[in-house]
Parts: sequence; structure tokens; C-alpha cells
Amino acid sequence: MTRKAVSWVLVGAFAYFWWYAGYRWPYINVKGNEWGTVYLLFTLISLVVLTRCAKAPGTGMFGGLVTTVTGFLPNLLWLALAIVVARGINWLLLGVVNPVDHFSHAVVAVVAAGFTTSLWYGAIVNATGDS
Repeated sequence: MTRKAVSWVLVGAFAYFWWYAGYRWPYINVKGNEWGTVYLLFTLISLVVLTRCAKAPGTGMFGGLVTTVTGFLPNLLWLALAIVVARGINWLLLGVVNPVDHFSHAVVAVVAAGFTTSLWYGAIVNATGDS
């Protein structure tokens, strides 16, 4: 019961961090440079990847959380590659004034989306595991 309660508290905390990073963090959300739609898209992509990952049961109070997050971390590189390709296509089609700035913001938005999604998803896995 304690594990479930603590895990749901963590879901709330990690959900707040996910929301803040995607919609309030000034680095990726300034007027004229909002990344909320990219952040949401890569949150959905991260959820698909997380549901497809093998779920090895964790042991202990935070085993499900740690197992989920560490299992997802290698995918962050592939998510970053995907956004670089997407931004490259956008750059070729529409042009960008400062491509390095756009590429760096895009990679940070995608890594933040993937990592924070894996945190709250892992906390849910931990909460629903056998106590």
C-alpha cells in the first residue's frame, strides 16, 4: 500500500515536471519559438516506445520506476535523431533564420519530453506492480 501511495505521489510530481518543461520552461517556450506541439508529439511517440519496451519487473520500493526509466534511456538518442531529421526537412522546405538554434531547441524539447514521460510512466508502472 505504501509503494502504491508513494508511486502516485511521484506520478503527480513527474506530471508537473512534464507540463512545466513542455509548456512553461522559458528555454523552449518563448514568444516566436514555442515547441509545445513538438513536445506533445514526442510525448506520444515516447509512450508508444514505452509500451513496446519489455517490462522487466523491478523489486523494492522504486523498482518499477527505475527499470522503466533505465530501459527507456537508450531510446533518447533515437528520438533526438528523429527530430533532427524532421527539423532538417523543415529547414529544407521552409528555411530557418538560425538553424543551429532551432536544432538545439528541438533536441532539448524532444529529450525533455521523452525523459519526463518515462518518469511519470515508470511511476505508474511502479504503482500498478505487485506490492
